[in-house]
Amino acid sequence: MASPVNYREIVLQRDGYCCRQCGVACRREDADVHHLMPRSLGGTDDPTNLVTLCDGCHAAFHPNLQVKLSRRVLETWALRLVRWLDRTGRVAEQVGNLAPALRLFGLERFREGQLPVVLAALAGRSVLMVSPTGSGKSLCFQLPTVLRPGTAYVISPLKALMSDQVSDLQRKKLPGTFINSDLDREEKALRYALLEKKAFKFLYLAPERFSVRDKSEIARLTRMRLNFLVVDEAHCIDRWGDDFRPDYGRLAEVREAVGRPPILAFTASAGVESQKRILESLGIPDADVIVLDVDRPNIGLMRLPVERDDRAGVISTLLNLRVPGKTMIFVPSIRIGTELQEKLRALGHSLPFYHGQIDPPHKRESLLKQFTGEQRPEVSEIICTNAFGMGLDVPNVRLVIHYQHPASVEDYLQEFGRAGRDGKPSLAILLAGKDDRGLPSFMARKTVEAAKRSPGDVARLLAVKLASIDKMHLMGRPRSRCLRQSLLGYFEGSARKKRTSLVMKIIAWLYSSKSKVPRLSYCCDYCDKTSLINFELAALKILRGSS
Repeated sequence: MASPVNYREIVLQRDGYCCRQCGVACRREDADVHHLMPRSLGGTDDPTNLVTLCDGCHAAFHPNLQVKLSRRVLETWALRLVRWLDRTGRVAEQVGNLAPALRLFGLERFREGQLPVVLAALAGRSVLMVSPTGSGKSLCFQLPTVLRPGTAYVISPLKALMSDQVSDLQRKKLPGTFINSDLDREEKALRYALLEKKAFKFLYLAPERFSVRDKSEIARLTRMRLNFLVVDEAHCIDRWGDDFRPDYGRLAEVREAVGRPPILAFTASAGVESQKRILESLGIPDADVIVLDVDRPNIGLMRLPVERDDRAGVISTLLNLRVPGKTMIFVPSIRIGTELQEKLRALGHSLPFYHGQIDPPHKRESLLKQFTGEQRPEVSEIICTNAFGMGLDVPNVRLVIHYQHPASVEDYLQEFGRAGRDGKPSLAILLAGKDDRGLPSFMARKTVEAAKRSPGDVARLLAVKLASIDKMHLMGRPRSRCLRQSLLGYFEGSARKKRTSLVMKIIAWLYSSKSKVPRLSYCCDYCDKTSLINFELAALKILRGSS
């Protein structure tokens, strides 16, 4: 067991002898090691709860964490009432440190939907949360991890996501790092050494890290006993776990190897059947499932009957509307995206095309930054495949156009859900032909055939993928049924919602806030069939409200 003196040296080494608040370099003897969660509120002397600060930042920062849990008289009495009503004492124990933990993240309250996930995690239960990108899923695992002793592994599919999330943790002065193939052997060894000294609260890595050739590296990872195993972008389990990235299908084995911690899984889109497959694959069939914000009331949903040869012309017409904000055009393949780009150029629209095979990779990153506005010249309209920006949150996307329907309802929700993140009126348009199943079915067959599986498994996997394509195709038929209600039924199912207890209502009043997004008067092409007669006028009416 390391002594407090050793812990100080571990923390200083991890933070590079720099203040995590202002970035100034500190001499060893002048640096202060500060408790993120004070001892008086249950904080420990573990390095994961310690951070390096200079004298000036320490003096300014320390009082902010000493604010009492209940700042107002009403809150004090409400918390006492919770303790009195909660005969088991379990809920009161979980909520005791929520207020100071929120302030550690610079917050006063949870967003709607975050609190049930946090409480379930603190109670030691596994959770699957289905909620759009930008809804604050990160806090739902970061805060419980901070409040419980130990380290969390965060399974993330992309290196860029790992880097972004660790940078965000460091801005919050929370100790986290990542391990991936971009690191050289020496840097990996340093990070593993600090991990074993309990210097990191969060470790981000891809599932393939548990099947690398270096068995000593796997041993170092599985030697840890975790407080949580977090799976970000959990739809990858259902989408890739059987073929494209089979290590996603082995996360239940990883959980066993690291001591069976609770699993906290998050995705922006997983229907009822997909939810079941994800939970079964993870080995947590009885986990809590929390589904939020499938209904995006500020996004109008329009399915336009347009055959393939006419789609470039319709997209050109929509671009001519000069939409305020940004426009995304999703295409199913690089070949179709390239053809569309050329046709639109001939019609007077010069749009960049983002896909996963742009080479060199820095050009791909540069285009992403141009679309988010981080780099000039800024891009407002873009053609893209589904490789575009997993986890990316651009608030002012106003128009999302699908050249044709994707391979699943989950993909469709995630892609059109990039619109209207700021709550302003937005529009999702799906171009639909008589039978758009051909291309996604062909691609599904190629993917499954390339997987190294038995003939029986191949047949089963293909049947699941083709069934998903059929469901999306039926849902995408114009005027067939209310699209919004179809989406709600697909993701939320028909199960009746549980009643909220008085204790939970009081806790939600104390710690959560509700944000109301105005609902558009326009729902979809089924509810307003006249919108298909003049779709340009209908689109303009919807989008003018966002300017």
